[in-house]
Amino acid sequence: MAQASLFNKYIAGIYRQSKNEFNQQVAELDIRATEGDILLFVNDHPNVSQQRIAQEMVLDPSLVARDLRDLVARQLVTRQRDPKDGRAHLIALTPTGQQQAGEIRQVMATWWERLFEATPEADAQTTGTQLAAIYETLQQRLKGID
Repeated sequence: MAQASLFNKYIAGIYRQSKNEFNQQVAELDIRATEGDILLFVNDHPNVSQQRIAQEMVLDPSLVARDLRDLVARQLVTRQRDPKDGRAHLIALTPTGQQQAGEIRQVMATWWERLFEATPEADAQTTGTQLAAIYETLQQRLKGID
């Protein structure tokens, strides 16, 4: 199997397994994995535009819009028109959203800690640095900078 095929297999498998386990661990929060990812992103980027969420998280804009509608209905985020651009919406967490983002962050941190404890041949710091570099390259491509 070619190296690229292995990368695809491993990345897809890690992603699916992490999201399946995440969904099980936060079932009582009544939140899906992508919604949780959006809450964490908004927590890290207060008053972020809906467009930026879709772009930087590499999500379909219609998926982001649907998930944001659900999160607004559950009073986890607010969605307000950007005073500088009436077509754009700014997204912020409510206090309940902030609380859930904290709980989600803890669940995810614990998941990754346990994964690296169970995989001593993998170094969390090195893996994080390498993934950050790959992500940055992909973000530059999205922005048309190569």
